[in-house]
Amino acid sequence: MKTIRLEKVATPDSIIEIDLPASKSISNRALIIQHLAEAMITIENLSEADDTVHLNGALQTEGDELWMGDAGTAARFSIAYAAAKEGVRIIRGSERLSERPMEPLIKALRSLGANITCLEKEGYLPLEVVGRELAGSEVEIEASVSSQFISALMLIGPQLPKGLRIKFKGKPTSLPYLTITKKVMETCGAALKIEDNFIAIEPKKYADATVKVEPDWSAASYFFSAMAINPQLKLVLKGLTANAIQGDAHLVELYRPLGVKYTFNDRGLLLEHSGQVTAPTTIDLQNTPDLAQTIAVTYAGINLPVELTGLHTLKVKETDRLEAMVNELRRVGVDARATNDSLFVKSGHSLIADQHIQTYGDHRMAMAFAPLVFKTDLSLENPPVVAKSFPDFFSQFSKLGLTTSTID
Repeated sequence: MKTIRLEKVATPDSIIEIDLPASKSISNRALIIQHLAEAMITIENLSEADDTVHLNGALQTEGDELWMGDAGTAARFSIAYAAAKEGVRIIRGSERLSERPMEPLIKALRSLGANITCLEKEGYLPLEVVGRELAGSEVEIEASVSSQFISALMLIGPQLPKGLRIKFKGKPTSLPYLTITKKVMETCGAALKIEDNFIAIEPKKYADATVKVEPDWSAASYFFSAMAINPQLKLVLKGLTANAIQGDAHLVELYRPLGVKYTFNDRGLLLEHSGQVTAPTTIDLQNTPDLAQTIAVTYAGINLPVELTGLHTLKVKETDRLEAMVNELRRVGVDARATNDSLFVKSGHSLIADQHIQTYGDHRMAMAFAPLVFKTDLSLENPPVVAKSFPDFFSQFSKLGLTTSTID
């Protein structure tokens, strides 16, 4: 397996402009709507991330087998799509994707009248879906496992004859992702409301619309981390705006106490270091769990302690992210531990130089650890894994004054 070696050379004196990828979260939702709707849905700035490429390819296939690779969001959205769209489809994915839970969504769709057969293990891929008009109009779903299940149901709601009412069992996790779904749906003519314990979607079909996909705020997090660890940087993250619909835009508030000062301008988001660090020791990331790995590495890089909470969904991602983070932080000399829903990073360490970081087939592991290069040279296993969300990551990150070399 290939490895990429990162070495710090010199921080550029000038302002560095970074091109971020398009949001795969927005892109994936827009693609499902585009293929469900009878109307004309135009998508501008569609993501080139692997997850979106897999979904787009699957939706355009003329065959009956949809291959999802490692793309959890794409798989879950496709199950709901296939249930509501006439035709027979078999949905498959990688070995890891076939270990990730689908049962809450499958049960919810079956209660609406969906014909879904799990081909190997109940509640998991691969599965066969016989699409048809779903007669049901009300469903109850466990809301604390994954917001992706709820978003999948939301996306098909306007096309159902009676609309759809989704009742929550438990408190929804990653609530901002439901807001993204709502905003994209409303752009395409849907009418819905989200309340504390339910979502109500009117039977108002999608209408002609154009969805303009924002740059990805999750991808921006690695540059916020770099700024916190290396205060000499000055960056512009091109295309980011103050009116983003992505929950990870909360980055600006999470990193302000770490000294990252931001200003929106006509180019995007200007980042500079304020020189003032007043970091909190506990952060609740229930609404933004995709930022956990990045923030943990940031705190390790500036040698401050932190407890990150609200992370119960991380154990069933591309890898068990909590276990992986503990393993790799300890590899570089950082005392870390995890529970089922939290991650603790301790201070007082001296980083062990020039370590080889394992990435566990997880794009966010690779990108989260990259900013540590400003403290010590390091190597990252399996660099192509970043293509899942940010294919151009290493090219953009090297602008910060690094050299990169690939080792077989």
